[in-house]
Amino acid sequence: MKKLVALILCAAMCLSFAACGGEEAPASTPAGSSGAEETSVSGEIEILLHKVEINEIMNTMIAEFNKEYPDVKVVLNAPGDTSTVLQARAVANDMPDIVTFPYNTSDLAYARDGFYMDLTNEAFMQENVTPAALESNKIDGVNYFLPYISNAYGVYYNVDIFEENGIEIPTTMDELYAAGEKLQAAGVTPIAFSDQELWTLGHLGDRLMGLIFDDDGTLFQQIAAGEATATEHEGMRTVAEVYLKLHEYGQPDSLGVGYEQAISAFANGEAAMMLQGTWLLSLVKSANPDMNVDVFPLPGMTAEETRVGINMDLGLAISETSENKEAALAFLAWMSEAENAQKFADMEGSPSLLNGVEVATPEFAKMAELISEGKSFTIPRGYWAPSMVNELQNALQRLVSSKDVDQFLKELDEGVKVAYAQG
Repeated sequence: MKKLVALILCAAMCLSFAACGGEEAPASTPAGSSGAEETSVSGEIEILLHKVEINEIMNTMIAEFNKEYPDVKVVLNAPGDTSTVLQARAVANDMPDIVTFPYNTSDLAYARDGFYMDLTNEAFMQENVTPAALESNKIDGVNYFLPYISNAYGVYYNVDIFEENGIEIPTTMDELYAAGEKLQAAGVTPIAFSDQELWTLGHLGDRLMGLIFDDDGTLFQQIAAGEATATEHEGMRTVAEVYLKLHEYGQPDSLGVGYEQAISAFANGEAAMMLQGTWLLSLVKSANPDMNVDVFPLPGMTAEETRVGINMDLGLAISETSENKEAALAFLAWMSEAENAQKFADMEGSPSLLNGVEVATPEFAKMAELISEGKSFTIPRGYWAPSMVNELQNALQRLVSSKDVDQFLKELDEGVKVAYAQG
């Protein structure tokens, strides 16, 4: 990762950030503790936020935090392209005090390279984070970040269109295909895809890999080592075939459709379904507040194989070089307390990874039920080489265009070798 960061920062950069500050006064509770003993926590901490869509929510949380810790000034930066910003800051030895990120290879590499503080034995981690989240988000046995919320991937559907056409919620992939056939016969576009956006192609691809053959990164590692091929891998071939089959129920020109266009088509009733993560709900409701929308899990090949693809969507890490670790720890401890985490959940709506937090989002109930039963999987991209996501989504875009499964698998084999050679 250090080599990657250094290469990316060959040119000088000038970075600007939007900031919001707080006031200062004695803290009422020690960092990482819920006791009544008073202590003084002060200083200025900077948070680099990767989820620009929760900027206002974080500002609200910071304001609440400052009621208890008025002596800590919190500067929130949400520049948009946090990956580029973080790479620059890492090379310049100017890391933010707190960094937020999702669970993926490039972000986790910073932890492995020693940029983040070990939080494993902090009291708030052991007391406030669910055991499953603690365990699944360890890196080489160490918790470097506070797991906060996760996202889940499912099928958004127009309840009214389903009811008008007598369609039950599909529980298998074949039932999903049958729903597509019925909708097409009724003159309705079954699924709104946004294949102009590479990231949406990749999201469906890696979710299918986890769903169909429980990918844990082993396949790509074996391909890179010359021990396997995608061409001969039955599970990967099935993924490609399902990918194309689903696209039979999308728009004919899906490669020319952007994300906002697809959302508009779905929200306005031009398409009956959209395959996306939990982050989509607020965008759909914003586009059409009156829409009768719900979500069901992306089905497996059989009902028994149906599981929900989940991923940590917001984690908070503390820089190893922070000069205000006490204040940073106080902020993470405060954020992890059930009462405060509930405030965040009520505003943001994603599944929480903290104890005692309930997310009252009825649209996610079907997925939440499966997750609570242990019928979930961590999306596999976190196990891959950093550039493998780009290789996959580019190959998938070409698959949608060519509809040639054999060519896709061949290109994927070549892409894996390129990605893993880069390290």
